[in-house]
Amino acid sequence: MFTYIFVNDWTFRSVFSIFIRMKPFGLLLCTLLTVSVSALAQRQEDSSFSLLISGGMSFTHANDPHINRWLQKYDYPAEPHVPSSINMEVAAIPSSSSLLYDIRLSTINSGSNLSSFNISAGLYKALLKTQSFLFFVGGNVGLHGDIITLNGNLPPEYQQLATQYHSPLALRRRGLYIEPAARAFWFPLRFHSVQVGFYGGLGYDMDLNSQWKLGYYSNNHGDYSHFRGLGKPSDQQRVSEHGFSLGGGLTIRINLH
Repeated sequence: MFTYIFVNDWTFRSVFSIFIRMKPFGLLLCTLLTVSVSALAQRQEDSSFSLLISGGMSFTHANDPHINRWLQKYDYPAEPHVPSSINMEVAAIPSSSSLLYDIRLSTINSGSNLSSFNISAGLYKALLKTQSFLFFVGGNVGLHGDIITLNGNLPPEYQQLATQYHSPLALRRRGLYIEPAARAFWFPLRFHSVQVGFYGGLGYDMDLNSQWKLGYYSNNHGDYSHFRGLGKPSDQQRVSEHGFSLGGGLTIRINLH
C-alpha cells in the first residue's frame, strides 16, 4: 500500500517517507523494533551477539486470480503469476542463544500498476550453528499491502467517481502476512569481526487480505495525502493469497562483543 511509490520507480528514501506518513505502519515499525531490542535484552549473558544485514530477491507463486481477470477485462496489466520482490532485512543472533530475531521489508518489483509491500518481524531457531554456516527454522508475521493505480479504462460507476473527485482512482487492501520458513546462511569470507556471505530460504507465504477499497490519493503541490476511501466496490472480492516462496541474496554478519 504505497501512497506514491510505483513499482518501476522506487527508492529507499521513498520507502521510509511512506512509513512516516502512514501512522499505523510507522507505529508497527516502532513496535517491531521495540520487540526485537527487548528480546535481545532478555538475559544479561546475551550481551554478545551477531548483527546480520541482508538484501536480495525472492519469488512466489501466490497471486489473486480474481483481480487478474478484472484487470485484463479493463485492459490493465495483470498481476505477475510469479511476482519477484526485493527484500531488505536486519537480524540479530545472541551468542549464547540459538534464536534469530529479524525485521524485514520487501516490495514487489515486477508489476506495472501494482505496488505491494510486506513488513514483518521474525523469530527463528537454529538447527545448525557454526562460525561459517547457520540453518534456521521459524517464521515471520506482519502486514501486507497492495495498491493498484487505475489510470486507464474504468467501469461506469468508477468513472463517475473519478469525474466527481477530479483525481485518478486506486484500489487498496491490507492484511495479515504470515510466512513459516527455513533459512540458511553461509559465510565463506571473514575480515576480523565481519563476515560476508550468502543466504537462501524456502517458505510458504500467506497473505490474509482484506476486501479491496476504492479511493484516491489527493495531490497538493506534489505532496500526496492519506488514502481517501470511497467504499468497497461490489465487483471486487476478498481473496487470500498463498504459495511457496524461494529467495536468496547477500548478507553481512558483524560479530559484536
